[in-house]
Parts: sequence; structure tokens; C-alpha cells
Amino acid sequence: MAPTPRFPVETFMARPRVSRTVDVLLVSLAPDVREISALLASAGHRIVETIVQRRDRPDGRTFVGRGKLDELRARVDAGGIAAVVFNGELRPTMHHLLERELGVECYDRLRVLLELFAQRASSREGKLQVELALLQYEIPLLREWIHEADVGERPGFMAGGELRVDAYYETVKRRIKKIRDELDAIRRERAMRRSLRKERGYHLVALAGYANAGKSSLLNALTDERVLVDDRMFSTLATTTRSLAGTRKRILLTDTIGFVDGVPFWMVEAFNATLEEILQADLVLLLVDVADAPDEIGRKVRLAARTLFPKVPADSILPILTKADRLSDRDIETRAQLLAESEFHRAPLAISAQTGRGLDALRDAIQRAFAYPTEVHLVVAQDAEAGAKLHWLYEHTEVVSALHGPDRIELVVRCRPRDREALDRFGRVLLTRTLE
Repeated sequence: MAPTPRFPVETFMARPRVSRTVDVLLVSLAPDVREISALLASAGHRIVETIVQRRDRPDGRTFVGRGKLDELRARVDAGGIAAVVFNGELRPTMHHLLERELGVECYDRLRVLLELFAQRASSREGKLQVELALLQYEIPLLREWIHEADVGERPGFMAGGELRVDAYYETVKRRIKKIRDELDAIRRERAMRRSLRKERGYHLVALAGYANAGKSSLLNALTDERVLVDDRMFSTLATTTRSLAGTRKRILLTDTIGFVDGVPFWMVEAFNATLEEILQADLVLLLVDVADAPDEIGRKVRLAARTLFPKVPADSILPILTKADRLSDRDIETRAQLLAESEFHRAPLAISAQTGRGLDALRDAIQRAFAYPTEVHLVVAQDAEAGAKLHWLYEHTEVVSALHGPDRIELVVRCRPRDREALDRFGRVLLTRTLE
């Protein structure tokens, strides 16, 4: 009897989300299970046992070999296992066969990620993105269920009722269309906000990096805010934007969802509205956890390069080594050399949001990235239009000084080249010079 869909579409995101702890058997083809273990722990699940079968690639039908499958069945039959998690990607045929053979729910790495996202989504945009990714994950499974058998009844992961698979399949397609339309509207609204911010002279800085690299902690340290910081993976799903503290410049920092390796294109597409905040930023701070092993840093940096290039210019990316309080200066220098020799070819800054190390240097680097290159000495007549002109100058330039007299205002302003021509219409320009 074939498995039924995991959730009814109409009530999926409407019902309260209740996180439940599941005792799982973890199955991996590689001995390194640190990341999948962290994902399961972040989702609130317990790993009862881990079974490793060393092989170069998954078996085409059952992920593990036939003998190992018999071992898994025996372990499940012994009790205490609610689900089997495979550290890899299960094709629909594999998924169907494994659940039939083992008699319990089978998750792959993507399913664990999606469950974790579902638990963390709080904003309207975050919930829509997660629901879209979940539905796109279900589509191939639905096709397999339709192909393999008539509908059975088996409430499963995230279940809440049963629908005929064929009717459910059509409902899923309609729901996906509606979600994409809503996300497109959110994307257009966000693009409009970005455009307005830039018109008003704001600079946009995105905090990017692998999951749990310390983005939210750095946002708090640089903006004097109290955004949620959680040691579990993917505590940030929706973007959060705050102003850089301690500067007169209009600089906005945006915390974004963490990168994660091994996800298919359709899942990246589901979160594209959030990723656009990185791709459209004026400056990207690429955060790398300095406490990671060198090979782990290399893997995460390569993923960042695949994600950012060629859409983001290399000179707009500043690598940052976070959590510098956890290693010696010598070890930090070794990691810094790894980054300098990576695809980004730029020496990183080492910082610690906990101790404050390197934060002043980072603030200076951010401000230097947005230094206005042109300085203008300007005289504006003290007339009825003076107020509007001053408002524009404070909105679009950096006003270094303003001396108010009875009939005129003498200003020194720094501006972008594109705004220089407008100053001629505001008054008499005494001097223009280019800053180094």
C-alpha cells in the first residue's frame, strides 16, 4: 500500500506548528556525520544510533546495499525507532521502496532541512518560502505514489488528514502557483524599498555566510540591537535590516539566511526573495567560522563562491573570520591565509562579537567602502527655498559642515559623482576636489 501525502495543502501553513521530537536511526555512507547530526539536533530530534556503510555512491534502489538494508530492518524491528534518516538525497523510487521495506518514515537530508525551516519560519515571507519548498519536494514523491499504487491511508510526517493523491496533486500545483505570485509581489515590494533607500543615500550591506557562522551576533554588535541569536542552525530565515551604529553615514546592515551545501536548484529558487538581499547589496560581508577545520572552511568558501559569483563583483565582498576568541592568533593567521588564497583573493578581518575584537576595524572598513569621493564647498542663498535644498543635501550627501549667516549658508559636503551636477543648481560652488 502506497504512502499518503504528508499534509493537506489548505491547512498546512494555517495550523499552529508543533515541534515534535522523533527518535531516529541515522544512516550515512560517510563517517563524517557532524552536519546532519547538527541539523537533527536543531530540529529537536534524538539520534538513537548511527549506522555507516562506507561506499562511493548510493545504491541505485535502496541507498545502502541489500545486506545493510536487512541490518536496518532488524534494527527498526527491535524497537525504539520512529524514523530512519539517510544522510544524502533519496530519489522518489528509493523513498517509496525504503518506506515499504522498513515500515517507518524515511527522511533524507533535504527533508530534515525542510522540517527545520518549517519550525523556524515566523514571517509571512518565510512561511511562504518554506511552504513552496515543501510542496516542490512533495511533487516527485506524489508522482511516484501515483505510479506505484492506488491510494492508501497512512498519516505521516506533518500529516493532518488524507486526500486522494490525484486530487491532492492538482491542488498542490494550484497552491504553488499562488505562492509564487505572492512571493513575486513581496520581491517587487522589496526591490522598491531598496531603490528608495539608495535614492535617499542609504548604503546596503548584507551579512552572508554558511549557517551558524555568527551573522545575527555580528548584526547585534554593529547595530546595538537585540536580534535573536541561537546556537542552533538556521535561527534566521527572514531578513532583518538595521542601521550601523556609531556613524553619520546612512548604512543599513541586513542579516540573511545561511548558506547550506547540497541543496537542489528548486530549493534555492524557493528562497530567492531572501537571497536577493545579498545579490543586490552594495557590500557583502562574507562570514566564515574561524573555529572550523581548514578543510571545512575550504568547503564552505567554495559554496559561497558558487552562490555569489558572478552576480556579485569580487571587490564588493569582504571576508570576515568570526568567533576569533576561540582560537590562538597563530591558528587564525593560518585560516586567514586559506581565505586569501581562495576564490575571493582578499585578506579577511578577524573579529569576535563576544569580546569586541576587530569590530572597530570592521566599522572603519565598512565606512571606507562608502566614502564619498568628491568634496564640494557650496554657498546657498538664505531664501524661501533654502530649507528644501538643505533637506536634499542631508538626504543625498554627507554634510561635513554648515555655517549659517544672515543671507547665506556656507557648506562643505561630500557626494557621489552622480549627485555633483545637482549642486550647481543649489547655489554657488566655490571649490570641488577629489578625495583620495
